[in-house]
Amino acid sequence: MKAKQVVILLLFLIFGAIAGTAAAIAFYWNRATALPTWYASAEDPSLLGAGAENLLQAKLASGDGVRYGENNQVEITLSEAELNQVIVAELARSPETSRFLQAAQGINTTIDGDRINGGVVFNMRDLPTQDLPPDGQRVVQQAVNNLPMLRERDIYVGVEGSPRLENGRLVFDEDTRIRLGNMRLTVPEVARLLGISPAQLQEQIDLALPQAGLVLDGIEFVDGNAILRGVAQ
Repeated sequence: MKAKQVVILLLFLIFGAIAGTAAAIAFYWNRATALPTWYASAEDPSLLGAGAENLLQAKLASGDGVRYGENNQVEITLSEAELNQVIVAELARSPETSRFLQAAQGINTTIDGDRINGGVVFNMRDLPTQDLPPDGQRVVQQAVNNLPMLRERDIYVGVEGSPRLENGRLVFDEDTRIRLGNMRLTVPEVARLLGISPAQLQEQIDLALPQAGLVLDGIEFVDGNAILRGVAQ
């Protein structure tokens, strides 16, 4: 989870806190603090990255879920759990993002048709706010001041969309939604709240994938699995 994404979702909480009436505050609070059903059985996120960075290499070496074609073309099939491992491992490569992952209570990625739903549950008390830029720290402090009960709440942050692969990055389409609990907002809506351009926000959402001896050039979602396509080096 990138620092900017944490700031985005905390802004939603502030919006609900200053909505004006007790009914409005309760409405936004209940939606913003709803937790996903998978969280009750979530794995320890510290275990998800174990060996995940080498998952694609291991599949290539073993041939598990791998299909080879002409001219070194290769397809690698990943289950939901394996896709989640790959994403977590890539996020953990950044020191800044890694600090936020260490504060996570649970991390999950699911595949629904041609869309993926990925997100993190974290508790406000564990969030390394000292790693946020000054504006981000002010946002967090304002959120806690407006809603003191945030200090001990688990919060779900997620992204839903139909990504494609461009230059080794998962790039989300215009139908992408950013989630806070059960609240779903479009990229332009969130960008407007932040006062930045949708392109700047999109850059924060898109995610690089490890190449693992491959030049990745495509992704497809079939029967609940992710199929990565590329050329073996």
